[in-house]
Amino acid sequence: MRVDDLIAAMASLTGSSATPEVLGGDRGDVVVVRVGDVVAKAHPADTDVEALRQRVEIAAAHPELLLPPLKPLQFVDDRPVTVWPYGTPVSQADPDTAPWEESAELLAKLHALPVQGPVAGTPERIVRAIRALPPELPHADVVLRAFEVLPPLDTNGRALIHGDWHLGQLVHRGAWRLIDVDDLGVGDPVWDLARPAALFAAGVLPGDLWARFLNAYRETGGVALPTMEWEALNIPAQAYVVQMAARALVSGLQAVEPLVEACRRIATTHESSDRG
Repeated sequence: MRVDDLIAAMASLTGSSATPEVLGGDRGDVVVVRVGDVVAKAHPADTDVEALRQRVEIAAAHPELLLPPLKPLQFVDDRPVTVWPYGTPVSQADPDTAPWEESAELLAKLHALPVQGPVAGTPERIVRAIRALPPELPHADVVLRAFEVLPPLDTNGRALIHGDWHLGQLVHRGAWRLIDVDDLGVGDPVWDLARPAALFAAGVLPGDLWARFLNAYRETGGVALPTMEWEALNIPAQAYVVQMAARALVSGLQAVEPLVEACRRIATTHESSDRG
């Protein structure tokens, strides 16, 4: 199916007569279309349909935390499509005013829900980013080496987690809600904190913002971290540094230098540990 035909078919599922607007630019095998006050998302053709169906049902059951779907799972030419209300995304203009505390509270409450659903998408998402990195790109050798020295990534599940959390996975519609359930499922909750931890460790996220986020998570009863948080966060945060660096290299982002340098430190630290 041509992309234009897919967009038209997705727009018809929304029940709105507004002009469709593609969101997020070129995202490969994912297409997101806004039609008025409704958003339709076409998922990759190889999506595990039953797992996605369970994830959509979990979102519907917990509208106080997750943006609830407007419809059950739909299909366009055998391709799964989810339909959601539109929510206002987090502004990228001023990180200080971003909803750090609100997002931490949502994650803490999500982690406290009964364990249910499919296995969470992380860390498989990190592995896919590495597989998509062409080794001939400048600095790819540093990123690939950092991934090689990491220990096996933990897939053990003990909570319901988002699986791919960052501030872009938050929208406001009456209140802040988590979105994008593609990796929602059973996993270690530390993974939901690992990306901001990685940004903090790489010098990208200011320490005061990380502290605001972490304190709000703990004050809401978050279960992910023991007292010594970096013992739990260290490897997941390093894995996210590697993933973000790989994606930045592929997309040509100019802000890749701190991530590459962090990957170099990761490789050096693990190699020194192995020798010691």
